[in-house]
Order: sequence, then structure tokens, then C-alpha cells
Amino acid sequence: MASILNFPPIHFDFGAIKELTLELDKRKIDRPLVITDQGIVKHGVYRKLRDALPDDMAVSLFDKIPENPTILGVEQALEVYKKNSCNGIIGLGGGSVLDSGKALRVIATHDISLIDVLGNLDKITANVAPYITIPTTAGTGAEITPGGGIHPEPNAPALAIRSIHVRPDLAICDPEFTMTLPPRLTAATGMDALTHCVEGFLSNNSNPPTEAIALDGTRRVINFIDRAVTDGDDREARSEMSMAALEGGMAIYMGLGPIHALSMTFGNSPLHHGTLVTVAMPAVMRFYNDRIKGNALERIAEAMGLTADKESGNRIADAVAEINAKIGLPSTVREMGYDKTDIGQMVQDSCESHFNFSAPIRPNADEYEKIVIEVLG
Repeated sequence: MASILNFPPIHFDFGAIKELTLELDKRKIDRPLVITDQGIVKHGVYRKLRDALPDDMAVSLFDKIPENPTILGVEQALEVYKKNSCNGIIGLGGGSVLDSGKALRVIATHDISLIDVLGNLDKITANVAPYITIPTTAGTGAEITPGGGIHPEPNAPALAIRSIHVRPDLAICDPEFTMTLPPRLTAATGMDALTHCVEGFLSNNSNPPTEAIALDGTRRVINFIDRAVTDGDDREARSEMSMAALEGGMAIYMGLGPIHALSMTFGNSPLHHGTLVTVAMPAVMRFYNDRIKGNALERIAEAMGLTADKESGNRIADAVAEINAKIGLPSTVREMGYDKTDIGQMVQDSCESHFNFSAPIRPNADEYEKIVIEVLG
């Protein structure tokens, strides 16, 4: 049975930021809190947002969201929200900022601590603060998804926040806001989008319209990521990657799989999520090779411009490894600086991940051990 879910409204194109004031007015938000990180402010991206709003609007700013979202970061943002009597949230940034906003919109209106929310997701009600997202990376898809991850401590495994009520109310996807993204993050977040498209397409859930979107997103990443990494001023490449990221976010609605289970396993570190998933992708594709019923792997291979046959999983794995090397991404988690050694714990964490529920084939412990060792390097 197909389960076809709705996405939030989206404004997409260069200049889409011009819609922000009208959208705030529609929601009667006249005291918004913008949450972001210090890099966004430093590179002038926040200034672009502020210039798009009326000079006399009471805009508050919290710019201390960490690289990986934490409870402390969200709680500090809440203090600013309450102190300035804010009545809406704008998330300006990558996945960490956008996921933090999902948590913030809940605790801004619920009389419950964030740690209690993360342990009792059924306590999230529709009474959440208004939330508009403006992505500054092209990869996470967090601008439209109904879930995310929040770390209790900086290097502790993330806890899921997932509810239809945390899904943003609106996404403004203006590729102009990705133009200052440096090459390394362009590469990592772009390949993150590819993993969303591929895992969403391969999931055991049926959603034909979104499956078509996932294949289109796959094509866009393959065709434009090298250009976006090589020349950040390439407006066509930036636009195409922004759309691929958005399509990847749509693909997430179908569910993910072992690639993201592994990213959570190795997420007990300060390592970048987008890089973790693309490093994990080849090993999982090799595990899937000639095991998935039907022609799903062949269709992904076709979207990537590869020969589609019984070796499609291996071909996809090799192609991703080649792209990673070409755009300057590592090939193993050890190369990223991961220093933990308890493989048994890594296997257990991977096996217990909720991401396995939507996998087309769920690796057992022995299979995960082989995958973990390959990803570790």
C-alpha cells in the first residue's frame, strides 16, 4: 500500500527570500527569533535575511547553534526566545540549525524539558511555535522533514525528535543563500542529499510519486555536484544542488536505512554527518548488490548514468567512492579522525537503529560487523 504524505509549502528560486515578510505577516509573526550559527553571521548570510525584512521589525538573533545540534544549544535559544517575547522561529542554516529549530518550536510552547520530549515523543502536540526554515546548505533536506536528531551532549549519540508537529510550516529555498558554502561542505552536504535520494528510493515503503522525485534528485547530484564544488559561483550548479537537496528531503519521508544507521553509530563524535553518510554508502551498496528483489538498484544505476545489471550495487558503490575522491571527501571513518575501537558496540548500535525498519534488507549482526569494519577502514 502506498503511503503518500504531504510536504510543507515551499518557495524555491533565486530571490525567494523576498517572500519572507509576507509569510511572516500571514502567520502574524512580528517578533521572530532567527537561530543560526556564527559562520552564517560572519559570512554575511544573516545580513541578507535581515535586509529582506522591514527595518522596524523586532528581530532577535541567536547565533550559537553548534555544528552538531545539542540540547544545550536549543535551551540557550529558548532563553532568548522567552526573554524577547518572540512569537515565531526562523531557522537559517544547515541541518544542525534546522533540526534545533524543530526542537525549539516544541519546548517554546510545551511545559516540558527537551530531554523529556526526546524520551517521550508522544507528548508533542500540535501546539508548537510557528517555524520557517531557510537552508544555507544543499544536502540535509531538514528544511521540510518531520524529524531530526539532537545530541544530549556534544559527543553523545543523537536522540531522535520525530513528529508531524515538528515539520516546518514553510521552507524558503533560495540558492543565493548557499553561495558562500565552502567546497568541503558543498561536497559533504551534496553527497548527503544523494544518500537521502538513494535510501528513500530503496526503502520498503511504497510512494511512487516520491520515488520519481528521488531518482530526479539522484540525477541532479550526479550531474552538478562536481561543478558546485569546483566553482561556488556557478549559479546553475548551486540551484540544481539546492533542488537535489530538497528532493532528498522529500525522499526521507519514505524512510532511510543502514547508511543512516551507521552515521548515527559513528555520530558519537564531532564528525560531520554529511561526510559520515557518504563514507558509509559504498559498503552498504556492496552489501545490497544482487540481494534486493526487483529492479530498484538498476533504476538507481540508470539515474547515475551507470550500466544497470546484477552488479548495479557494486557499480553504485564504486561510483560513489570515485566521486568522493574526486571532490575531496575521505574514504573511511578512520580517515575522518574517528578514534573509538569497540566494534561490538558499533555493531550493536547499528543493529538497534530505528533506521533499519525501512531498509529493504536489514543486515544481521554478522553482516553489520563486516560493513562496520569496511566503513571504519
